[in-house]
Amino acid sequence: MNSDVQLFFKLCTDHLSIEAIPKVKLSIDLTKLKEGLDDFDVMIWTPHFMMMRRVSGEEVTLRRDGRMIVRNSESQEAAEAAAVRVLSLVSSIRAEERERS
Repeated sequence: MNSDVQLFFKLCTDHLSIEAIPKVKLSIDLTKLKEGLDDFDVMIWTPHFMMMRRVSGEEVTLRRDGRMIVRNSESQEAAEAAAVRVLSLVSSIRAEERERS
């Protein structure tokens, strides 16, 4: 991951999904992220959160503050990898914005 942002992972109370929480507060432009997705299909999009499905089957709900819920994963490792991939995409967009500034 090309980011200095780290994620904290915890099992949700339903024991079927993983919550990924950035260790620093983020502010994500979901519109820009939606345009830059390659291995995710957007299922639901609003200005406040989006739900996407990864090609491998995991469903990720992402909020503007960077918190994520990952569902339908084969393992905890796969869920964590999906969250790290989303954070990597977010970091790439943020890096591009910094270069333009």
